[in-house]
Amino acid sequence: MDKKYLKYSIEDFTQDIKFINWVHKGDGHKDWEDFINQNPIMSKDIKLARKIVSALRFSPEDIDEVDTYEIYKNIDLFYNICHKSKRTVRIRRFLRYAALFVMIFSIGAAIPYLYFTHSKVHFSEITDSSLRIGDAKLITASGHELLLTNSQSDLRFNKSGDQLEIDQDSIISLDSEINQMAELVVPYGKRSKIQLSDGTNVWLNAGSSLVFPQKFKGKERKVFLKGEAYFEVSKNKDIPFVVGADQMNINVHGTKFNVNNYESENNLEVVLVEGVVGLKETNFLNLFSKEIVMSPNQKAVYNKTDKLTNIESNIDVNYYTSWTNGLLEFNKESIITVFDKLSRFYNVQFITDDQVEIYKKISGKLDLKESLEVVMIVISDAAPITFRINEEKVFVNSKTNLLPMR
Repeated sequence: MDKKYLKYSIEDFTQDIKFINWVHKGDGHKDWEDFINQNPIMSKDIKLARKIVSALRFSPEDIDEVDTYEIYKNIDLFYNICHKSKRTVRIRRFLRYAALFVMIFSIGAAIPYLYFTHSKVHFSEITDSSLRIGDAKLITASGHELLLTNSQSDLRFNKSGDQLEIDQDSIISLDSEINQMAELVVPYGKRSKIQLSDGTNVWLNAGSSLVFPQKFKGKERKVFLKGEAYFEVSKNKDIPFVVGADQMNINVHGTKFNVNNYESENNLEVVLVEGVVGLKETNFLNLFSKEIVMSPNQKAVYNKTDKLTNIESNIDVNYYTSWTNGLLEFNKESIITVFDKLSRFYNVQFITDDQVEIYKKISGKLDLKESLEVVMIVISDAAPITFRINEEKVFVNSKTNLLPMR
C-alpha cells in the first residue's frame, strides 16, 4: 500500500478513488485488510470513512423540512468535531462530506437531494445585528413574508395550519403541507405571541426567532428557537413536544417553561414552571448519554463552551417569566446585564463612559410598558449613573459628587 495513506484524514479517504472502489466493489480487499491490521491506530478513521462512502449508494428520497433543518443546524457541529486541526477545506467537498456524515447519524436519507437541488424553504441564521431593524415578520411555509407592524403581535393558527388570525383582526388563508416549516422573526423592540396549530402557545421576546411546522404530523412536534420564549405546551401524551435550541433538545409532553437561548450569550437557560421536561444534548457523541429530567421551580443552565449543565432548585419562576407581562425583574444583576436586556426590548444601543461601574450589582423591577426615559430614571435612582437619550442611542455617565464650593 502507498505510504501516503498513513497521513490520510477521514476526508482524504472519502475522496480517494482506490478507497471508494474498495468500499463499493471490493477491489484490493486483501491489501486494505493488511493495511488496517498493520496500522490499527487508523482503523476508527477508516471505519467511519467507509460508512460515509457507503452512504453514496442510497437513492434520493424526499426529506421533510424538520429533517432538513436538523441537517442544516448540525453542519457546523460536524466541522468542529472532525476538522479542528484542518486549516482549510474546499467548501464543496466539505458540504458533501458534512451532509453525508450527519445523514448517517441522524436520518439515514440521501443528501444529494438536499444540497444539489433547489428547496422552496430557506432558513437563515438570525443574528443579533440583523434583528436590530425592521418589523416582526412571519415567513410562511410557501415563502411569503407577512409583516407584523405592531410592537406586540398576536398570531393564531387553526388546527389545519392553513388559516392565520393576526391580532384578532384579520384572517389569512395559507398554503399548508404537513411538516412544512414557517418562521416567526421578532426583532429588537418587538414582541409576539403565537398559537401553533396543535394549540401550543408561545411568547417570543425581543430579538428572537421560532421555526415551526404550520401543521404537525409524526412522532413528535418539533420547533427550533433562537432567543427567548415562554411555552405553554398543549398536552398530547402520544406526540411529545420538542424544542430544538442549538446544542440542546428540550423534550416535553405538556407543560409551561421558559427558554433563554440568545446567540450572544454563552449560557442556555431553561426554567420549568409546571410539568416535567427532559434535556438532552444534540451532539451525536451524546446519543447514549442520560437525559436530564427537570421538576417545577428548577432552572437548568447549560454552558455552551464547557458542555456542562447545572441545575438550581427552589427558584422564583416569576423572576424569569415576568417579561411576558411586560415586566423586567433583576436581583443583584450587573448594570451591563440590565442594559443588555433593555437594549433588546427598546431596540437601542447603550454607550457608557469608562467611569461607569458596569458590573455593579443592582436590584429592582421595571415596567417595560413605560417609555425608555421613565425606565432609565428608575435605574438612575438605583445606580450611580446619569443618562442622555439621543434617538436610538443611550449615553450613560457616572454620577459625579461635586464638592461644595468654599
